[in-house]
Amino acid sequence: MRFFVALSFISLVSHGLLAQTVSTKLTPEEEKALRSPAAPSTDTLLYNRTGEFNVHFSQVQLSNWAAGGQSNFSLLTKFDQNWNLDRGRLGWDSELHLAYGLLHRPEDRVMIKTDDRMEWSTKLGYRITPTGFVTCMAHFRSQFAPGYGLENGIPIKEILNSNFMAPGYGVVAAGMDYKQPEGGVTVFLAPITFKATWVLDDSLSAAGAFGVMPGERHRYEVGGYLKMNLTKSLSEDISYTMRLDLFSNFLNNPENIDVYSDHVLMLKINPWLTTSISATLIYDDDITLTKRPELIDQLEVPNIGPGLQLKQVLSVGVSIQV
Repeated sequence: MRFFVALSFISLVSHGLLAQTVSTKLTPEEEKALRSPAAPSTDTLLYNRTGEFNVHFSQVQLSNWAAGGQSNFSLLTKFDQNWNLDRGRLGWDSELHLAYGLLHRPEDRVMIKTDDRMEWSTKLGYRITPTGFVTCMAHFRSQFAPGYGLENGIPIKEILNSNFMAPGYGVVAAGMDYKQPEGGVTVFLAPITFKATWVLDDSLSAAGAFGVMPGERHRYEVGGYLKMNLTKSLSEDISYTMRLDLFSNFLNNPENIDVYSDHVLMLKINPWLTTSISATLIYDDDITLTKRPELIDQLEVPNIGPGLQLKQVLSVGVSIQV
């Protein structure tokens, strides 16, 4: 009995050794294929959503203050949301920006608007190179509330400068979009762009504000469009964001380029407290400005006409990721 068990064991061992001996050797190509990492699936879906809600405020209270000044309270709220989707050949980016700010001066019993912004943009692209997309883009910009002229720092209700959808701007464009592989820079260039300007307030429309003909409520332009976005981390807690929009109307004074540029320097104090310095520059040859109201009667001084609009804000407040 022991003899048969030993014989069976020797037979199994010999067959195993034989199987190992006669196993097929891999070719260099087969071995390389096994060692190479698996190719990424073309159905991989990458989706990212980021949002931030900011509340910035300041308060000054003066009582018997010999140096002079005025008590005031200001509040600025901002909401920024971004959506990004990447699925192989297809890419989609969309962003929403809302802002509204008020300054209250109790001694004058007035409320002054300090910021007002409503902006939405979306891009849908088809990848033709690792960094290049054939892209269609739509963009909209307006404001929430009326804006009035000031006299001695006090809003005059009879002097309406702007309102909801007065102006409102819409852009539809098709072109090429470049995205830096590691992120941070995008450049969209559209050789043919359709731009609309709406003035839906009757009084502003009758005055021919924002480039529309007097009595008209809209104006349409065809031209070229460039949109550039830059996001740069200067350190772990400091970031810089820049946006530049350029538009040239091919049908009327193409050399007069419309400019819209945003710059934001953000300092993160802790996960919920931030300080920001922002600047917005606008130049539109079709917008007529009263540059120096105190010289409006001096005809030799060019007080009325297009000019550079500038808004600068320094604020400290609470930042909430959403």
